[in-house]
Amino acid sequence: MKIALIRRRYVESGGAERYVAQLVTALSGAGHAVHLFANRWAAVPAGVQVHRVPVPPGPAFLGILGFAWAAHRMTRRESFDLVLSFDRTIRPDVYRAGDGCHQAWLDRRQAVEGGVLRCLDRLNPLHRSLIGLEGHLFGGGSRRIIVNSRMVQEEILRYYGTAPSHVRVIYTGVDLARFYPDPSGETREALRGRMGLGRGEPVVLFAGSGFERKGLTFLLHAARRIEAGRGLRIWVLGKGNTGRYRGMAERLGILDRVHFAGVVTDPEDWMRAADLFVLPTIYDPFSNACLEAMASGLPVITTGGNGVAEIMQERRTGAVVGDPRDVTRLAECMQEFLEPAGREERAAAARECAQAFSAEKHTEQLLAACEEVLREAGA
Repeated sequence: MKIALIRRRYVESGGAERYVAQLVTALSGAGHAVHLFANRWAAVPAGVQVHRVPVPPGPAFLGILGFAWAAHRMTRRESFDLVLSFDRTIRPDVYRAGDGCHQAWLDRRQAVEGGVLRCLDRLNPLHRSLIGLEGHLFGGGSRRIIVNSRMVQEEILRYYGTAPSHVRVIYTGVDLARFYPDPSGETREALRGRMGLGRGEPVVLFAGSGFERKGLTFLLHAARRIEAGRGLRIWVLGKGNTGRYRGMAERLGILDRVHFAGVVTDPEDWMRAADLFVLPTIYDPFSNACLEAMASGLPVITTGGNGVAEIMQERRTGAVVGDPRDVTRLAECMQEFLEPAGREERAAAARECAQAFSAEKHTEQLLAACEEVLREAGA
């Protein structure tokens, strides 16, 4: 097939970005003619043709709307068998709603942070633009919607009244050859050595850009509460307002135990060196980082606002906290999963769970859904 893929930023700085890069590589390697429409990109596999989509300067909402319209016009200039978009755009054949349902995110954030935000959100042109594009896509502006969790599927049906047959759940896949446990312990010991840690010091890993939405506040408050806190280390990967959270950690008296690593190119090594992955997110359609952590043999603690909770096995591969604000419960779960007893069994269970969601399986399912759309169009 000749496929047009739309993604505004094609870089490897986060789980969603790694997912798109992984898919582009798989499609190109399978012999499909892949054209990437993006405004920014990093390394692209050989054979993939890149088209730069211009974004107008100015406020963020203008960039979102400008990219959507420019990508639509550019993909219509030549003939493609399929246009597959990973961003909110105009009339793609298939839209993968990897960012979830924006209205649902706003409602969850307002529930956590207070009702004052509701009036501000209604006036914010950024949110109005995103919701407007979603209304177009979920209201018939694409032939098929692919979502990465049942949670997002239910939100789209509830908020937009989309026909259930129009929305397909295909769970995200993980690169099992890149994210895997470290049986020799060499990677673990090497990274811990660089960080000045001893063999037995417990490490909790947090990874995600957008610290507010991902719940770093709740993790820091929980870390102060657990009994192992005097030796616990928190490693924070990703982009966010580092200054704000450094100040928070200092006020909580745990700044010396928190390390902000920023964006890293080797998240798999950090996962092998940690003992537990914690993402107390307010809203996450399906955290790729959580699946990568499980593939690396890490138990995961997250919240009911994360679609990945649907595939987890409670008390075996990790734990799901209903409300991210319940830092007491979060601390209890962290304490339990940091205990050395049963660590090997939990690591094996996490890896086994992730193995059911390989990148290859995901690509097959996504292509099957795309081919179904083509058959329906031909009919």
